[in-house]
Amino acid sequence: MDNILRGLRQFTPETLTWDTLGEFVKHIDPDAVSYHDELLPLLDGEHYTRNILTLEPLECVVLHWPPGAESAIHFHEGFWGFVLVLDGTCDNVEYEHKSGILRETRLIRAQRGGVLDEPDGTIHKIVNPSPTEHLVTVHFYTPALDTLDGLKLYDTQTGTIAVLNEHAPSASLQLPESCFHSFQPGAFTYLPLAEEDEAHTHRTVPLLPKPAPDEIREMIMGYYQEQALQYDDFDRNHPSRNKYTERINALISEDLHHKPDVNRLLAIACGTGRRALDIRESSGHAYQITCVDLSEEMCCQASERGVDTRVGPWLQVDVPLRTHDAVTFLYAFGHLPTHEERKLAMDKIAASLKPGGVVYLDVFNLEDENEWGPKAIDSFDSMNLSRYGYERGDVFYQKVGGTEIAFLHYFTEDALRSLATQSGLEVTWIKHIGYVHRSGEELTDDTHGSLLLKATLPKLVGPL
Repeated sequence: MDNILRGLRQFTPETLTWDTLGEFVKHIDPDAVSYHDELLPLLDGEHYTRNILTLEPLECVVLHWPPGAESAIHFHEGFWGFVLVLDGTCDNVEYEHKSGILRETRLIRAQRGGVLDEPDGTIHKIVNPSPTEHLVTVHFYTPALDTLDGLKLYDTQTGTIAVLNEHAPSASLQLPESCFHSFQPGAFTYLPLAEEDEAHTHRTVPLLPKPAPDEIREMIMGYYQEQALQYDDFDRNHPSRNKYTERINALISEDLHHKPDVNRLLAIACGTGRRALDIRESSGHAYQITCVDLSEEMCCQASERGVDTRVGPWLQVDVPLRTHDAVTFLYAFGHLPTHEERKLAMDKIAASLKPGGVVYLDVFNLEDENEWGPKAIDSFDSMNLSRYGYERGDVFYQKVGGTEIAFLHYFTEDALRSLATQSGLEVTWIKHIGYVHRSGEELTDDTHGSLLLKATLPKLVGPL
């Protein structure tokens, strides 16, 4: 911590700006910070402890959070700064208070080395989402706050705004009444995210920094394990997804119907196997299906439907070469965490096909204004996510009411076409299918709808 404090002393009122402080904090290497001696012990019932290291030329304070701890929702009025995560996982939940309504607007999750922006006017709370691990954060604020006097807290249970006084040790609503200046009951109505929009089933959750590929795979496995038992019902009952998946199924089955001699189909990311079986039934063929999925629970359900299954990530599962007449990779190719892995996955698909074999895969469209693509571009640029290992089009997301976080990459049509052709496949067509907007319809506007690709391995390609 000594090096950090020495660096802070170099700032003057003229040089201390949002950009200069942000650059300073974002270049701190957490592996080079010794902070254990700065952690104040946690007493029973404490939400977190604060140890102010310096107030000149700005405030630097170390916070120690026990498992599951969180601050109250509070208002940064007249000060701004940054939060660096030194250890653990930190959720930053942001809110908007307008016209008497308090609503959640964004969740950002930062892990070791991640930096959270806290501009003046921020309404937010900090949460340690782990039930077992501690969280350590270091906060940089200007003007410095020697006390929490005047800090406004929001009680979503009663709609009360409470104002702390100089005796408050933390931003907590559970402090004794002697730590407050005032209470204003009925000052707002809280609108939870789940009630804001009944059709709003998922939300984006930027992760700082982007986890390593193996960590992302573990996250996706956890997400689908959490969703496995309700996955088919959600597919059938969600109006947009039902129309979309049924249309994709119909296009593939109709195309396969006109392809002679389909004997073996490989369904990558098969889920419960339901869609692979529906496609086969509608195609009029009786081909053999082999399913691959990284979720053991999903594969169990597919096996119960009589499908031959392989558990594991596509890049790690052994499949015979040049043996499949068709491959499907539906609603999941975008889960592959990096461009390198997506290229390897497409190469492996091509290697699994017989000459003349076809692959069908769908991805989300980066340019579709009705989906998360444009939001992903905006976050990539405004949050400088390339610094954290992101590729343009990367999105992390969470189901409303769920706990697990998953990953998707959004594509342009040119990028998808390039991936296929680089693997030796010939693109037959790319169709735009409505998802949120005009669900299940085939669209002619190239900037709308998800992308369904059909590509063929040339018949002149020999065995590997």
